[in-house]
Amino acid sequence: MNNKAFENFINQDYKALSDWISNLNPYEFTFVATLIGGVIAPFLNTNQQNSLGNFFEQLGQTLETIAAQAQTVAAWQQNHNPNNNCQAEINKLKEQLEKIMKNLNTR
Repeated sequence: MNNKAFENFINQDYKALSDWISNLNPYEFTFVATLIGGVIAPFLNTNQQNSLGNFFEQLGQTLETIAAQAQTVAAWQQNHNPNNNCQAEINKLKEQLEKIMKNLNTR
């Protein structure tokens, strides 16, 4: 593997690209993907098209699996950590009590 080419590849600003893609509406999103596929395909033979297509499918599955597990863990932690919900309620009650005390002191 050409190390310089790989270094150039991994040193891209993928977050900016992801932010741009994520802000496209569904029709623009689909159009951009179709356009990129249509532009790339003529430069590849059928074996390369299959290989690259499978690569992108695997990439998508990996991203979806990571995101799904992150959501699952976050939901589990939210549901199994009563201190989070209780602490928020306690803070709200403290704020309300402070307002009441201030109102009583100004009378």
